Amino acid sequence: MKTFKYFMIGALLLGAAPTMAQNDNKAIIENVTKIIASKSPTVEEQVKNIFKENKKNTEVLVGIGQAYLNVKDTANAAKYADLALKRDGKYAKAWILKGDIAVMKDDGGEAATNYQNAMYFDPKEPDGYYKYALIQRGVNPQAAVDALEQLRKNRPDFPVDAYSGRIYYNAGKFEDAAKSYAKVSNLMSMEDEDITNYAISQWLLGKRQESIDICKAALQKNPRKAGWNRVAFYCYTDLKQPTEALDYADRLFNKSDSAHFTEHDYTYYGTALKLAKRYDEAITAFNKAIEMNKDNAKQLAILNRNLSDIYMAKADYDNAVAYLEKTMGEKPSFDDIDGLGQLWADIAAKKTQAKDAAGALECFKKADQTYAKLMELYPNYSNYGNYMRAQLNANMDPDSKQGLAKPFYEALAQSLSAKQNLNSSEKQMLEQAYTYMIVYAFNVKQDKAQAKEFAQKLLQINPDNEVAKQVAAM
Repeated sequence: MKTFKYFMIGALLLGAAPTMAQNDNKAIIENVTKIIASKSPTVEEQVKNIFKENKKNTEVLVGIGQAYLNVKDTANAAKYADLALKRDGKYAKAWILKGDIAVMKDDGGEAATNYQNAMYFDPKEPDGYYKYALIQRGVNPQAAVDALEQLRKNRPDFPVDAYSGRIYYNAGKFEDAAKSYAKVSNLMSMEDEDITNYAISQWLLGKRQESIDICKAALQKNPRKAGWNRVAFYCYTDLKQPTEALDYADRLFNKSDSAHFTEHDYTYYGTALKLAKRYDEAITAFNKAIEMNKDNAKQLAILNRNLSDIYMAKADYDNAVAYLEKTMGEKPSFDDIDGLGQLWADIAAKKTQAKDAAGALECFKKADQTYAKLMELYPNYSNYGNYMRAQLNANMDPDSKQGLAKPFYEALAQSLSAKQNLNSSEKQMLEQAYTYMIVYAFNVKQDKAQAKEFAQKLLQINPDNEVAKQVAAM
């Protein structure tokens, strides 16, 4: 229940102070609130005097209780709530105060009962319905929304759809939240919190353009709202539109009020800069995100992988490898090792294009060693490992004279040919293995009989293979 407690207190206390119908009551409550908040040594005496003058005034009694609750004094808050109910057992605001006290004491059941009493005694008081809905949202969001629908019957002026959207949003039901918010005819009639919730819901549902449209409309009202600039920035980054993304990033970082920047902001900023090929600035942004994610291993892996990609794009191959290796733990996953092997192969290809034969050979060997490690740690993926090692060794031996790829293609062919049903990937691997073996037998060993034997095997896999048909017809 602790999560419930801290989640609920802020929402419930925010609007908990009673709205006084009489100016005198309002002034008295404002005064007593200041007195209790001051924590002066004479607080008890001053409150006692105010109570003596207002002991029959239920509004003031609830106001005193609320003031005590504001400073987390639940004992005195309950005392004055009970005094108010002693004067008028049907006074809804007193029941709401008792519900708020129960929330602070982490008693959801008691809170729900008190809010239900408020709803019963004053069907037109929205706080009882809304706070009851807040209690229910984690347990039964639909019951929470049903309570608000009941309020709609008694208070058609109350923004039920917006509040329903908020309930669903806080329960993590983003599709239902978006549907509820969409029912509000005037977007700008909603509170800023709900506009933000609506935009985020659409973003999380993958509806980036819809989210952007919401943010743009809201920014017409307040162009310096950090939350709306942030969501638009994120959406444009997800859509891989760096020009627009960086425009809203500038608005977030430099033209928003009271903006508190998070590690996600810098991660998205780095991503947008990477998309724009502003690599040095992207490196700075990702490093800032790394500083803010020191204890988040999963996020650090994502950031280091991005840095590896950037250094690869900058042809800084040492850093590309170093940052990718940072993503790997003591026992790297299959994908980790495969990614490193692919990176070494990509670097080798770059060096080949640059006419650096020695450098390319070294990188192909590194890639081959990486896939040897993959087969050691993940023997169930030996077919894939042999396939990758065969290709890498074929690149190190382009005329096949050394037969570097031969043992790997032979192992692959032996394994796959024993399988009854091959999937498309396996058929493709086996076809490539037989093709290599045909060429090796014919060109290197000059053994036409063995070449024809492999050609016949290949034709069983792919009857349309031209090389196999030509060799088989010799």
